[in-house]
Amino acid sequence: MSAEPGPRGGTLRALVAAMRPYQWPKNAVVFAAFVFSAGEAWTPGDPGTWWPLLWRSMVVFGLWCLAASATYLVNDVRDREADRLHPRKRYRPIAQGALSPRLAVGAAVVLGAAGVAGATVVDAMAGLVLAGYLAAMTFYSLGLKRVAILDILLLSAGVVGRAVSGAAAIEVDISPWLYVCSSFAAFFFATTKRWAEFRQLGAEAARHRPSLAAYNAEVLELMLGVSAAGALLSYSLYTIESARVPEDGSMALTIPFVVFALFRFLLLMSGPRQADAPDRVLFTDPQLLLAVAGFTATAFAVLLAHG
Repeated sequence: MSAEPGPRGGTLRALVAAMRPYQWPKNAVVFAAFVFSAGEAWTPGDPGTWWPLLWRSMVVFGLWCLAASATYLVNDVRDREADRLHPRKRYRPIAQGALSPRLAVGAAVVLGAAGVAGATVVDAMAGLVLAGYLAAMTFYSLGLKRVAILDILLLSAGVVGRAVSGAAAIEVDISPWLYVCSSFAAFFFATTKRWAEFRQLGAEAARHRPSLAAYNAEVLELMLGVSAAGALLSYSLYTIESARVPEDGSMALTIPFVVFALFRFLLLMSGPRQADAPDRVLFTDPQLLLAVAGFTATAFAVLLAHG
């Protein structure tokens, strides 16, 4: 299989595909601090209070997209041989030979540097968190992904880092609820990825990802159940106990959307879409997207009613 790039247009398309833009919505976690600070840092009915914060959050979101793409490129260069053994990942541009490893690494350096520099301009702490994320993901790709449990914790830390960076960018205090909710949600999603790989690859799982040799179906399902329960419980408590939501508990109206999305996701991953990547399921299932839209609309309606 040739590793030489094709024509210029083909190379550009391959580079964009390798950057995995379909995964960029995951970086929307940077908006969590903005949402969680409603009523304290900004007033829903007064655009003058929330537009500057939203704009900064949007900038940081874009910078995280660049940085995340840099980590995907480095990871795919390191994993290109293992990816060729995977029924889905073998079609990635670098594994296919449509994008040269040298070009991918060069692009990763540029994207990562641009992300950190831009985030630092917005806020020094936001830039520091993003730089730490890039360092952690580099070590992850270089070998830490082989260590069971630690591989999931590192992926989860990346999600929490996004939330912290978003809070730093708009200069709001980081609520303990931000850590708790994002940590459980991230651990659930990262565990789902390992669970999906373990079931899809069967006996070949360890050849593709060495850390999977240390897992078994029972442990992964237990981790999945605990993390799902933790995510649901922590969010439910947030809607009632947090000082940053209406005191009448009306934010709890969003809980049904979270419950539906959580179990709809598990239903799809254990049945009709078990061969798909979890992130593709999350961003392409119409019912999940409707649940997200319903959650967002309800949350903003509650905030506006109490603004």
